[in-house]
Amino acid sequence: MLQSLSPVIDRVEGQCRSSSFDVQIHNTNWPEPGEGLFRSPWSFIEMFCNTSRLVTGARDGFGRAGHHVDLGDIAFIAKDEPLQCRWRRGAQRSISCMFDIDAIAARSAVGWDWPTFDWASALAIRNDYIGATLRRVAAETLNPGFASELQIETMLLGVAFELRRQFNGEQVAAQASAGKLGRAQMATLRAMAFDTVGDPPCIADLAQVIGMNGRQLAARFRATTGQTLRNFLAESRLERAKLLLRDHRLLIKQVAFDCGFKSSAAFAAAFQRSTGFTPQNFRASVSLQ
Repeated sequence: MLQSLSPVIDRVEGQCRSSSFDVQIHNTNWPEPGEGLFRSPWSFIEMFCNTSRLVTGARDGFGRAGHHVDLGDIAFIAKDEPLQCRWRRGAQRSISCMFDIDAIAARSAVGWDWPTFDWASALAIRNDYIGATLRRVAAETLNPGFASELQIETMLLGVAFELRRQFNGEQVAAQASAGKLGRAQMATLRAMAFDTVGDPPCIADLAQVIGMNGRQLAARFRATTGQTLRNFLAESRLERAKLLLRDHRLLIKQVAFDCGFKSSAAFAAAFQRSTGFTPQNFRASVSLQ
């Protein structure tokens, strides 16, 4: 992975791996400036959690005077692509995801070829959807739950699709038109609302990820969808509940907790108001389909 003669102190805070991915949460300390050569046998994406950037990268091999660029919030490196890294003294926390996109995509019956892309721009990606998804990957890695490996693999496939769109030059930047939210912003909101385990994200959390204040987000969401953000969050939790109820291994109270309800009774009442079914009756009805 990283070949270097410079001292590096690296602590892995969490890890989840399977035959098709290896996700690690790193806390890295560089006691002094240095350099090294990074290469991954699979596609690799990393998100840095610090506001300061300590690392630069160049495509040329180790020891060559390549053109270095600052690594941004998110950096992508293709399979077997050499990256010459240089770093300043300091500490950096990061979410590192190495994944076999060919194997993951094949399980979804998708043939995969990366489009041609500019390597320098891939080292400094700005994309709200990818950032939010990688945070969810990190949360699942640090606090694994039901079917964690499957959830992480599915999220990494979503990241790969979004990268592909970005490399193809499709519109992925979070741009609001006529006071509305853009496609990437809506995708980020849907992902956070549906996939957060336990207490649902509050409007302030969503606004921080999107990059605006809560009142502005609520107004633009309603202008985009005709629905209030609070109703959308509530409906997303119930949609998640419908999915989880199909798994008969989960107790009703487990589903309730996973979807952010404080008790099974509160969950049952909300679920019945929305669907006309109790959770038990809904589970029975889908098992017959």
